[in-house]
Amino acid sequence: AGRNVWAPFYTYHKILAGLLDMHVHAGNKQALEVATGMAAWADQYSASKTEAHMQEILRVEFGGMSESLFNLAALTGDLRWAKAGDRFQKKEFLTPLAQHRDELRGLHMNTHVPQVIGAARRFELTGDARFRTVAEFFWYAVSSARTFVTGGSSTAELWRTSPGRLAAEWRMGTHHQECCCAYNMMKLTRKLYGWNEDPRYFDYYERNLFNHRLGAIQPDTGHSVYFLSMSPGAWKGVCAEEKSFWCCTGTAFEEFSKLSDSIYFRDERGISVNLFIASELDDQERSIGLRQDTRFPDEPRTTLTVTKAPPSAWTLHLRIPSWTSAAAVKVNGRALNVTPGAGSYADITRAWKKGDRIDLELPMSLAAEPFADEPQTQAFLYGPIVLAGDVGTQGLTDELVTNQQGPEVNRSPMSVPDLRASGKKLEDWIKPDGSAPLTFRAAASSGSVTLKPLNQLWGRFATYWNVT
Repeated sequence: AGRNVWAPFYTYHKILAGLLDMHVHAGNKQALEVATGMAAWADQYSASKTEAHMQEILRVEFGGMSESLFNLAALTGDLRWAKAGDRFQKKEFLTPLAQHRDELRGLHMNTHVPQVIGAARRFELTGDARFRTVAEFFWYAVSSARTFVTGGSSTAELWRTSPGRLAAEWRMGTHHQECCCAYNMMKLTRKLYGWNEDPRYFDYYERNLFNHRLGAIQPDTGHSVYFLSMSPGAWKGVCAEEKSFWCCTGTAFEEFSKLSDSIYFRDERGISVNLFIASELDDQERSIGLRQDTRFPDEPRTTLTVTKAPPSAWTLHLRIPSWTSAAAVKVNGRALNVTPGAGSYADITRAWKKGDRIDLELPMSLAAEPFADEPQTQAFLYGPIVLAGDVGTQGLTDELVTNQQGPEVNRSPMSVPDLRASGKKLEDWIKPDGSAPLTFRAAASSGSVTLKPLNQLWGRFATYWNVT
């Protein structure tokens, strides 16, 4: 009726998706029955509207309704749900993407990423290449020209500028990078990787996981962050135990159980290792077992041990990240003849045996990542890890931190020093501190500052710096 009712389908989708998960992952038949009933209501409701009216409805955030309806169609084989899913396609958003046009400026990010995931699911169901184009171009547009150093995107939930104008957007507020958006971009990335085993997808995924997602979970409480600010002197506002349950709180609860997701993928040839996280893989269907032992990123290496293997040969695909140089692989202590290049895979095919050991060395180095539209403003990484300045806790109170979606920096302003490169190489003015892994000292106008992984910092920090 044109009334301003906020996001009813967003909530409806969360319940529907949860019921489908209960059926798929836990075998709950009643959950599928209830989900089917919910889908029937959504089908009846949407079918009763003209196309123009339905498109008007879709201007309000509606979550991943299309994805869930397509998932239900796949589960049941009933095309009724796919037809209902098509009514939840926002044409004024999807059409430009299908034509390789970035018209994202002014759009609410978390409203639209789930729509792209739905488009990707439609391609998988129907093979309609237009929807693959939508998903792949959208991912490229966001990751290449709208993404901060941590892997997140948007300011105050919106894309506020044209592509490549990230410094301008950065200055428009302090509430950068809504966590739900990062979560959904990682979900989309996993799906695209399933179509095309391009290691660049996991360069992006890894950056997001280690910096944004792990940096948004408070270690001692489990409380989570809504916005991960990139403003100098910012801090991380967290939810309260009983006073705030934001969308990003719910996302985080889901994500706590998914931190081991996507370490391994499999195809008809073998197993891909995409993330360097201590873990065990048990592929019961093909009798393949792996154990990964690593202290990455504190140490730039990992070890894989075959715990079980079939008699026939299969391929182990080891991701060689784009951020490394001179990666080295050994099998049972013997080096491979070919040095794998950065941004590729090292493929090892053999009849593996229980106890075989694979050692992968991944040298890490410092790198600067400037804004394209303001090159003197830079962030810094060591390997894939974003290094932020530890600038203390000056002025912070519980009121400023707890039950706050983002840092109100203007209520407790803080100036941070310039960093002093003086035309030198990074290694000449950013040097290991020696007090802890991944800790550095950088020359600054105030003498020096300590740089640490952003995911370790829970006081005030600075990620982007003016470098002179």
